[in-house]
Amino acid sequence: MKYLQSGYRGNTKELRVYLMNDLHFGAEAVDYDLLKRVFKEIDRHRDHARILINGDIIEGVTKNSTGDLFQQRLTPKEQLDLAVEWFEPYKDLIDGITIGNHDYRTERDTSFDPIETFARYLGIKDRYLGDEGIVGFAWNKCFYSVQMHHGVGGGSTLAAIERNMKRLWKSDAHVMYCGHWHKEFAKPVKRYAIDPYNKTIREERRWMVCGNTILNTEKYARRAGMEESYPSQAVLIMSGRTYAKGIEVDWIR
Repeated sequence: MKYLQSGYRGNTKELRVYLMNDLHFGAEAVDYDLLKRVFKEIDRHRDHARILINGDIIEGVTKNSTGDLFQQRLTPKEQLDLAVEWFEPYKDLIDGITIGNHDYRTERDTSFDPIETFARYLGIKDRYLGDEGIVGFAWNKCFYSVQMHHGVGGGSTLAAIERNMKRLWKSDAHVMYCGHWHKEFAKPVKRYAIDPYNKTIREERRWMVCGNTILNTEKYARRAGMEESYPSQAVLIMSGRTYAKGIEVDWIR
């Protein structure tokens, strides 16, 4: 598993980490108005904002994959170009990128990794984690870590999502962050951290976060009778106060 250190170098009292996943550029159901609101929010907090991108950046339907090839609004290359266009002004804020199942099926069918290319076009290839990794955020004598994996397995219920996320949570990171299941899910978990220097044990609030999607309900989901929900993207709000350290989760809808 690869580790990356965030590029943030300020001394803010509050760091906002925008969790962006399941954007599916090129799909017919992308909510571009919501995407504009996300970037407007980032612009408003730019001096203390960071971005993590956790898979399924493009729709990436191929003739051998699940999904309707003819429902795509753009070719795979056009989807990638559009993603680069949207993220170009924010590339300095991106701390980590993973590949999702929609991205991966393009690689599987063509040997072409669209997410490695996305990162390379933006000049941040070193921010590409592949399937999974951990990003650390350190400032004001505080440290937080986020483990990223796009997600695998079924997620028809929140209980199923929680089970899958616990299986993927292989580290002691403060946050286990997935996408994939297109549902809002954020659950705090109590952990006990050992402080050998002061010979104490302290409680820490850690999180499992599924970052939902930017899509409205797609045609195939309605046809399959899947549960419909509203699109949103999650934000981690990290406190940089040494004696009031903590993380909260907010949503942009």
